[in-house]
Amino acid sequence: MPNTDLIQRFYFAGQPFRGAIVKLQNSFIEALNGHNYPAAINALLGESLTASMLMGIHLKHNARLSLQARGDGPVKLLMAEAVIQQAVDTEETAAQHKVRAVARLSEEAPQTIENHQQGFQHLLGRGQLAITIEPEEGERYQGIVGADQTTLSLCLESYFNQSEQLPTLFQLATSETGAAGILLQRMPHDDHQVGENNLNSNDIWDELIALTSTLTHKELLEVPVEKLLFNLFHEHQVKLSPPDAINFECSCSYQRTGAALMQINPLEIASILEADKEIIMDCEFCSARYRFTKSDIDLLDQQSNQTRH
Repeated sequence: MPNTDLIQRFYFAGQPFRGAIVKLQNSFIEALNGHNYPAAINALLGESLTASMLMGIHLKHNARLSLQARGDGPVKLLMAEAVIQQAVDTEETAAQHKVRAVARLSEEAPQTIENHQQGFQHLLGRGQLAITIEPEEGERYQGIVGADQTTLSLCLESYFNQSEQLPTLFQLATSETGAAGILLQRMPHDDHQVGENNLNSNDIWDELIALTSTLTHKELLEVPVEKLLFNLFHEHQVKLSPPDAINFECSCSYQRTGAALMQINPLEIASILEADKEIIMDCEFCSARYRFTKSDIDLLDQQSNQTRH
């Protein structure tokens, strides 16, 4: 598989550590198409996309994981979504995951966001992050953490360390044409377990954190996964899983948009139709445009009533 739009998991033999590396190029560019965000927002969306994939890749079942940030700064809403699809036959077929992202900015945002160096806290202001997991089967889960750290990585590390009790390291990087990230995570274990070189797991974890922290953004973005892992962990026994593919894909459709339209007050719908003869709804993620006339809405209303009864 080309060294673009992929994610690979890795493990340390006999040790309670796991990780993953994600690289996005085409899917990152497609997620930004049609939006004309400032460079700082593109970078933050790239970090969010890679983070959502890294958080979702170790799920055992098909699921949708969304990372949503809300604040009172120039960025009012930031959302990245990863749809994790497990491979049907892991021997023959690589899994195909999907990503999409969107941001909503304040009216003053283009003037207040001066350059791409402005950090996460400045862009979001006071706010919070929500991590939501919606499995195809089973209950929806949501975790909340304050957006009170200087970077998205640090906020997510705080969430896993405190809420999930899983010590975690995120390294995220973006450029104008790509995004990449690495996750390192410590699983529940015996603190005194002795591993390679007669070191206990605490010592090995500290060493892995120190090694991963030396990564530059350029290395994370440009160095192929296998070479990157070798450069970092050649003194450890690392097992690398086959790569999974990632594509940009929006889940919007005429039917889903129509269902959302039916949640609006009927009087408001009637008022818009009287003035404009149709209702136009644009998808925030992919900019797809859906048009609904009065006859379309009457049909949707009829179908909605049939479903309720």
